[in-house]
Amino acid sequence: MTPLRRAVDDSEAWARALVRTTPSRVQWDRVALAAVGITAPVGVSLLLAPHNDAAIGAGALASMGALVATAMDVGAAGIERVHRMVFASFMAGFGFALGTAVHGHAALTVVAVIAATLLSGVSGAISATVSKSAVYFLMFAVTAANADFGLASPWMAPLIFFVGAMWRVLLTAVAAAYAGRAFAPERQAVALVYSALSDQLVAEDAASRGAAGTALTKALNDAYDVLVASRTDIAAHDLRWQRLVAVLNASAPVVDAVIAMAEEGRTAENEIVLYLRGVAGWVTDPARTRPRLPPLAHGPEGEAALGASLRHLARVIGRVASEGGRAVDDVELSLPSTPSALSRLRAAGRALTTGTELWNSILRLVLCMTVAQALCLAWQIERPYLVMLTVAQVMKPDFGSVFGRAVQRGVGTLIGVAIGSLAVALIPRDGWQVLIILLLAASIPIVMPRNYGLYSIVTTPLAVLLVELHVSSSSGLVEIRLLDTLLGCAIVLLLGYLPWPQTWHAPRHFAAQVGELARSLSSYADVAMRHPDGADRATARRVVYRRISDARTAIAKSLAEPPAISAATASWLPEITALERVTDAVTAVATETAASGVSLDAHAVDAVCAALDDLADAVTTGRAPAELIVPPGALDEVVGEFVTARTTLIERRKGATMHRSRSDRA
Repeated sequence: MTPLRRAVDDSEAWARALVRTTPSRVQWDRVALAAVGITAPVGVSLLLAPHNDAAIGAGALASMGALVATAMDVGAAGIERVHRMVFASFMAGFGFALGTAVHGHAALTVVAVIAATLLSGVSGAISATVSKSAVYFLMFAVTAANADFGLASPWMAPLIFFVGAMWRVLLTAVAAAYAGRAFAPERQAVALVYSALSDQLVAEDAASRGAAGTALTKALNDAYDVLVASRTDIAAHDLRWQRLVAVLNASAPVVDAVIAMAEEGRTAENEIVLYLRGVAGWVTDPARTRPRLPPLAHGPEGEAALGASLRHLARVIGRVASEGGRAVDDVELSLPSTPSALSRLRAAGRALTTGTELWNSILRLVLCMTVAQALCLAWQIERPYLVMLTVAQVMKPDFGSVFGRAVQRGVGTLIGVAIGSLAVALIPRDGWQVLIILLLAASIPIVMPRNYGLYSIVTTPLAVLLVELHVSSSSGLVEIRLLDTLLGCAIVLLLGYLPWPQTWHAPRHFAAQVGELARSLSSYADVAMRHPDGADRATARRVVYRRISDARTAIAKSLAEPPAISAATASWLPEITALERVTDAVTAVATETAASGVSLDAHAVDAVCAALDDLADAVTTGRAPAELIVPPGALDEVVGEFVTARTTLIERRKGATMHRSRSDRA
């Protein structure tokens, strides 16, 4: 293939990655909550006082607060949703108050923007929720500092904004309380685990087994995340919640056995598949008849392990389904612990004191925001809020591909600004504008998980409407808003992305993530093959599979980067797949060992763990990994998959070296 043809193919793949949407189920309850929560405040003001700019401005402010809460209404557990929404609303309200305090003072505005940007950037080291909430703190700090909402008292603006956010939180709290009476989200999450197990057992070829395995990993991660998020003092003493935890934990040996079956390329009898699907249905609706375990025939060790795990599951279901449910006392109710606020702060402190990469990202964000604010003041841009919002949203360092978001934001805004600006300029301030706001608000939960460009197409006109509704003059609005957004994207690309070396070294940094995956696999192999009946085995397995899932997610995000970066990062995918195969082989060996009761050779286990540690070091340092030498016949499945992983890493290293050589000659 010629270099030109390769460049064209890479560019086409990059363009497809930018427009690709992520499949996601439409949650119609969230659609209704978003539509009502965002539209009601501004809709009431438009319908009751269409010519009162102050009233419309107040309604728009309340709807902005509801917009923040809506964007944070993610997750399944009701208590988690409310906590996330309240925290983000407080942060956004605080930012709004800060922006209000410096509005109209050029020097103070620049200082406030720098301070708000530093806080927003540092927050990325604490947690994902804090990081996203801090984005809204930054966004509304710069919005309030650069926009006038036409109120008699400017300090009414942050108050009305916060009231609007709390109105939206109230809607979610009521809806979540209604759904949470029967733990519906938690039931659905646990049921999906058993549905995924049944799908894995009927997968007949390698491709379908791989897809089913990925779905099973996601279902397990989601189920544990949902139950951990919903764990409160009240829930922990609720027998219905305890039963769900018990049934989820009972899936651990079934997961091990199913992975062992898939590793050997065997499918299960139809009665077993129907039983697991029956368990999923019973978990979703306990009023259904409890599924009965069919007679299980004796077979090879893998099938014997599956039979033993299903009998254990049936016993747990029998106990938790007994009258009164008191039989959960003697079943496993443990869940992964969540880090405390103090431990998160300590971890963030360590990251900030030792992580030069994190500080580089923060300083890039500060540079872009400061330059954007200075240009807005120097050029006397009439409504500079959109420039600042664009930089804040696109440049946030822990939100994935900066380049991809800049392109998606620019294209999405091209469409979104036209929609919003034309709506402000041409449509009377009456029920028609209310209808447009309603449709845009209802679209947010649909497009948010799918594609950032689509999200920009929806949120940009909504933001323009809410900020500009109280302004009577709209001349030149389309051109001004478009230029403002393109200026923000240009600042990000020219100052925050292209000149920085770490932009082009992203694949090198991703190697550290793959190395951590290999180290966690070594720890899992040590636990699983030495103590196959140990309680820590399932926890260690979940850690490895979650790291595999996270690595694949990181690769998917990197595809929106320019081809030179995305291709280098995507080249790690075969190695991740090979490490997943090693994990499956370890799981299969440990499962069969537990079923047979025969211990594995300790020296062979030592050799495998040492080889995996060496592989992890080879990944991060870029050297060739050492060979694995074990006695013939010992751990053949694991050794075979390790050899594949080692060969894959060596081939990737050769390919990277050849690519650099071609680049140097060019």
